[in-house]
Amino acid sequence: MVTTTENTTKHFDNIIVRINEAGRLLNLPDWKVEILSDFKLEWGGGILLYKDDGSKKTYKACRVWHRSPHTDKPHKGGDRYHPLVSVDMMRAHAIEMSIKLWLVGIQMGGSKGGIAVDPSTLSRPELKRLTEAYVDERIARNIIGPLLDVPAPDVGTNAQIMHWVRQRYAQRKRERGFEPFAGVVTGKPVGYGFDGIEGRTEATGYGVIAVLEHALKRFCGKVGKPRIAVMGYGNVGYYTVERAHARHFPVVAVSDVRGGVYNANGLDVAELNKCFREAKTVFGFPGGEAITSEELLTLEDVDVLIPAALEHVFTAKNAPNVHAKFVIEGANSPTTPEADRIFEDRGIIVVPDVCANAGGVTVSFFEWARNLNTGDPRVPMGDKKDVLAGMTRMLLASTDEMCANAEKYKTTLRNAAFVTAIDRFAPLFTAKHTA
Repeated sequence: MVTTTENTTKHFDNIIVRINEAGRLLNLPDWKVEILSDFKLEWGGGILLYKDDGSKKTYKACRVWHRSPHTDKPHKGGDRYHPLVSVDMMRAHAIEMSIKLWLVGIQMGGSKGGIAVDPSTLSRPELKRLTEAYVDERIARNIIGPLLDVPAPDVGTNAQIMHWVRQRYAQRKRERGFEPFAGVVTGKPVGYGFDGIEGRTEATGYGVIAVLEHALKRFCGKVGKPRIAVMGYGNVGYYTVERAHARHFPVVAVSDVRGGVYNANGLDVAELNKCFREAKTVFGFPGGEAITSEELLTLEDVDVLIPAALEHVFTAKNAPNVHAKFVIEGANSPTTPEADRIFEDRGIIVVPDVCANAGGVTVSFFEWARNLNTGDPRVPMGDKKDVLAGMTRMLLASTDEMCANAEKYKTTLRNAAFVTAIDRFAPLFTAKHTA
């Protein structure tokens, strides 16, 4: 049986292999490859929570910054509340965050962190106090701020928690002079006094479909009406399905942690989402036949598979049985290297996570840039429609560049994504970054 520690180590090792391969293709000096595999910060510590019943409990927390050439720009990445959060796990995610940012041309370094906690075990007041304690710990170490490190929602966190981060940061820092407090975190609620941005909630799912359409045009010459199956029905999966439906693509199967549903004629997405909002699961939806997530991955009449939930769902065991022609990674790291090789041998096109799900961080960048009034011309200042259009422009430009590099270097799209991102910013690394 493979342990979580083994999976974490393997994930990090896989990222390093990809960096080394990009370095080889780009003919980078060894010291640059080494620095791209290094970290500027690895912090871990305990967070003391005073519980509602008067007892106390300590939770482990961490934050990791990947080494970045952008020493005058903040780091950017999610805050995750999950029992398995650790420094070891966050290392690979922080590097992937850099690659994602650099691929779309955002001059920030990747970061990742969180608290080893199941948020469902805490009351709302306890969750708020734990979040505030986490902010306090990072303020004490000068590792959070609009120009230092800007968190965003991740697994187990949401807009409300991001609002608490912003409130606590402002409360603790206000007496020390002016700062653009709103820019300390992205993914905040939208509305007066919250300073979030319209479109952030939908961004990742909508971006997945935009990249899918672009890939279909590039590799098939047309978009057509691809039959889609989506594994995972959290924020990414929900809005991926919503956008696919709006584009008149038949969604034939969806699943979540409890199970899934399949309809060969296409699911009634409006009714599906109505039931989902009531039941909080797609399992049991009467508009199709019940299937498992494992069965969804090997359906025979599916053109596009979109994993939008867990890591490492495609393995050497199930990859030979996948019938879809395209895999578009809505989740982070859903495909193991063994599955990648099988897909490559079988001619299945995999659009990697660092490209396919970059819509969320792109709109988060827009939110941060608005909060700080950076004047970046890429940042749309209009409503949700303008925001999502601006996001799409950046995603499709990076997709084109990735595909061009895949052809140039005769490599996979995943390797090409790393090549594109690293080639964009590796020249900015100089000897001073090794200090």
